[in-house]
Amino acid sequence: MRAPVGVGKKLVAVAVPWLFLVVFAGLYMTLALPRVRDGQPLAICVGAFVALVFVVFFVAAITFSRDVILDRWPEPQA
Repeated sequence: MRAPVGVGKKLVAVAVPWLFLVVFAGLYMTLALPRVRDGQPLAICVGAFVALVFVVFFVAAITFSRDVILDRWPEPQA
């Protein structure tokens, strides 16, 4: 049996992946997006890959946040 997790710890746990996504999107818009708009082929490929990585992280953040909010924590190993 484990002790219940407080609201503050839940908020911090939920905030971490979303803050990462905000920083990731900001860096993408600052560094990669201007090159993609120029139409350089390599930049378009890199931009598409980075966009795919962003979508994967976005889905992971949704799943992780849902699990934290619903109190689905892994059981400690004995």
